[in-house]
Amino acid sequence: MNQAPPASAASGAASRKEAAPSLACHVLSRGGLPLARRLAARLAADPWRAPGGRIVAACPLSAPARLAGDGIRPVHDLAAFLAEEYRRHAAHVFVGAAGIAVRVLAPLLRHKSQDPPVMVLDPAGRFVISLLSGHWGGGNNLARHLARLLRATPVITTASDQDTAAPPALDLLIRDAGLRILDWDLLPRAQAALLEGRRPRLWDPCQALPAALPPVFELLSGKEDDVPPAPALPDADIPPLLAAHWRYLPPSPGLLRLAVPRLYVGLGCRRGIPEDAALAALTEIFSARKLETRAVAALSTVTEKADEPALRAAAVRLDIPLRVFPADELARCATPTPSEAAGRRFRQPPFSVCEAAALLTARADGHSARLLLPKIVVQGRLTLAVALASPPATPTPNQS
Repeated sequence: MNQAPPASAASGAASRKEAAPSLACHVLSRGGLPLARRLAARLAADPWRAPGGRIVAACPLSAPARLAGDGIRPVHDLAAFLAEEYRRHAAHVFVGAAGIAVRVLAPLLRHKSQDPPVMVLDPAGRFVISLLSGHWGGGNNLARHLARLLRATPVITTASDQDTAAPPALDLLIRDAGLRILDWDLLPRAQAALLEGRRPRLWDPCQALPAALPPVFELLSGKEDDVPPAPALPDADIPPLLAAHWRYLPPSPGLLRLAVPRLYVGLGCRRGIPEDAALAALTEIFSARKLETRAVAALSTVTEKADEPALRAAAVRLDIPLRVFPADELARCATPTPSEAAGRRFRQPPFSVCEAAALLTARADGHSARLLLPKIVVQGRLTLAVALASPPATPTPNQS
């Protein structure tokens, strides 16, 4: 599926937040039960590390109701069951025919950036087929892991995994660098150019891609305050220009935008503000300052606000963590606009919840950081500040 993900990914983000670190195994016939139980036992002993570092060791089993028992969840209607369960797990395995998996999952699929990986095992355990989300979701890696556990053969069909001389998969280079693809519809054109031996141009003034990047791009020079060069006119034979930044870049034909998640947003708020207030404020401020909302790495606040619905809703909608710090730790962080009211509220010296939270969150991720946007007060009920994480110290070498 090459179409771009929906413009509003709210429902997908919310679903992924519910995902458990588990590999759901759906057994389609009695003959597959022994293999499923063996898989669950071996995964518990040797877990899979999913993209993002999640450790997946649990393997809940399900089967048609007539076969259920001994810890196996009964399924009366597979399509209805998967509609509820598909996005609650890190990945899925079907023990049985691939065609059944395809038919029941087809209505549930959104985009490769959102769909959990799906494997298919034959009941004899000879093959592990990577069916969905092989690259971005880590399905190909999971297929290899399960094949090793079961002494089976992994079946992987993506071109960049078949030819060891082929260039690396572009989506994996981007994912492993921690960047976020904004223009998925242009990715196949860029990957096709790589497979054909052509180097797409890359504008990376933030030094977001690692110094050890394979020499597959024509690097363009630029500074963080520059605008990207004009992409070539849309043409199937011309690869798109890749542009990586934490600033907002307007969409343009032939421009494959990559969000660089170096923005850390600190928030403070009054109790009980409307659930959509924090996201609305962030969106408005980012639009006015030409910042990319997909470049936000995390939200943060004081511990006492951890359960505030507006802050939690914003984190879910943006599909990023909401981190918290105790008031005394925030108070020790030097900021330009400390608040006497915040100091009194939390029995500390004057301090800024949002500014300190933004800086401390960036530093907790291992970055040095500076305030890009000092405290902004929104309608007297919410404060927001943005810290910018510094680029890596080692410059990216010129590959051109």
